[in-house]
Amino acid sequence: MRADTATKVAYRESPDGDWRITSETAFNDKVTKATAEKTALPEQRSSGTFGYKYAETVDEAVELSGGRGVGEYEDVEVFLAVFNYGAGLRQHGAAKDILLSDNFEAWEGVKDVSFAIAEKVERSKMSVEEKTFSLLKKAGYNITPDQLRAALASIQQPEQAASA
Repeated sequence: MRADTATKVAYRESPDGDWRITSETAFNDKVTKATAEKTALPEQRSSGTFGYKYAETVDEAVELSGGRGVGEYEDVEVFLAVFNYGAGLRQHGAAKDILLSDNFEAWEGVKDVSFAIAEKVERSKMSVEEKTFSLLKKAGYNITPDQLRAALASIQQPEQAASA
């Protein structure tokens, strides 16, 4: 089994910005650039070093995903590439959750996040309103849910007045 570590930092570019996760190196580069340009420094919320595990055999992939048996696979390299990609995403998500948790506590050494590979995750379904808000935010419109509701209400008012 291959192991790797990564130090991650939770930060935001501005006081009203979204929290983001990046590598320690990339965060330090942002601090260096902001210092050189004499602009506002990014705000660090938390940081920590995480241990990731990657399978090098099908047996290890099955073990990491919580299984006990191995099936027949025609192309082991493809299986492992797909598995390790998903395993990396799961572990990155766990690291992000830890860094952004309200009860974050720093630690010494490396925190193993390979537990996330086999963790059962229930996907939440967003409402139409939540999806709309999320898409607008991704498009660069920094509005609050209340502002969105008010805008939609103002759009609907002329229609209601015309039909009365």
